[in-house]
Amino acid sequence: MPRLFLALACPGFHPGPLSRALGAGTPANPHLTLAFLGERDDAAAVAEAAAPVCRDRLPLTLRYRDVGGFPSMRSARVAWVGAEGDGLTALAEALRRAVGSDDRPFRGHLTVARFRRPRSLADLARQYHHRNFGSDVVARVTLFQSELRPGGAVHTPLAWLTGGGEVETPD
Repeated sequence: MPRLFLALACPGFHPGPLSRALGAGTPANPHLTLAFLGERDDAAAVAEAAAPVCRDRLPLTLRYRDVGGFPSMRSARVAWVGAEGDGLTALAEALRRAVGSDDRPFRGHLTVARFRRPRSLADLARQYHHRNFGSDVVARVTLFQSELRPGGAVHTPLAWLTGGGEVETPD
């Protein structure tokens, strides 16, 4: 059964020297996850349920800034850059309700590195506090399939949801 998630593609995200400071490469396809759905075999039904939620909520203007870590700054296994924009949290919460996601509470972010051993990001967070890492105007939500592989996850777009509440699929 495929693992699914809804996200915004973020081509305007530019981590610059932060990637080097983290010892990580620049994400190939940066995205902001709105709802993680886990293993589901109903991708078409997910897209149909989520599409009306997007009506009149897109496009969104997003800004990327600040550095943080999960589960904490002092013991991070994940490094992230924050994402903010008017209507972002409301869109994520509405999508989660529409598709039955019981994901953690939404916090707009782009994952930039994962660590095998926890590490402190406190110094990096101070160094990059209020640093601008780009911006985007995002016009659609993407339904992705995520396949875990030894070299990392591969994300394949299955459908796009527009601000008109429509579903577009790859040709």
